[in-house]
Amino acid sequence: MSRLYKNSPLVESVFEIRFPPELAIECRKDEYYDKIRAEFPEINPPLADSPEPYPMRNYLFRDSRREKGIQFSINKCSFHRYKYLGFSQFKEEALRYLGLFAEKFRIQTLYRTGLRYVNHIPILREDGVIPLGKFVNFGYKTPKSIPEAYDLLHTVLFIKLGEGALRVLIQYRKLSDEKETEIIILDFDYFFEGNLEFSKIESYIDESHKYTKKIFEDLVTEYYRQIMNQEP
Repeated sequence: MSRLYKNSPLVESVFEIRFPPELAIECRKDEYYDKIRAEFPEINPPLADSPEPYPMRNYLFRDSRREKGIQFSINKCSFHRYKYLGFSQFKEEALRYLGLFAEKFRIQTLYRTGLRYVNHIPILREDGVIPLGKFVNFGYKTPKSIPEAYDLLHTVLFIKLGEGALRVLIQYRKLSDEKETEIIILDFDYFFEGNLEFSKIESYIDESHKYTKKIFEDLVTEYYRQIMNQEP
């Protein structure tokens, strides 16, 4: 996903690490925030109605333009980009903020890393159905009695790739905005699980990006690629 399209459907990119719970994070989160306060002045405490125990709930910090954010709790930390400026910059920022976090709380062991890209492809129904094949190279093998005329769509795939795995979500949704925009969601999450080392985090994000980029480029059709290359 390092290629920057003029009219990209990417709405959020995330790199997350998960690790054994560290109680020091709960009582010393202000010490980490002091390191990022100038860049992330907006503080969003955890939601009171979350089903998770309070220490497991994420604090969210965002910049004043809401172009990027950081979330963390006692067992995970993630960097978010809502305005994507290319993989090189995303990687540099993610490693810097996560590195500060790991250094502050002496995190060396991880049990999961995940690189996630969320894309919203705007569509218009044709003859009342979702024109899936017009935008993505994906379909279902069904008997002739089942027409390829989808009114709703929600598919989740888990695929082993390399040393990790990829979760792919392909879903139709109508957004509750002023125009009631219809979209196809392409949501990719490449992750490593197991006994991981924070010192190898750069290799994890690079490998994750290699697969998510390849899958995205293969999934979008040439028709939609032309739309992405147009000025928004």
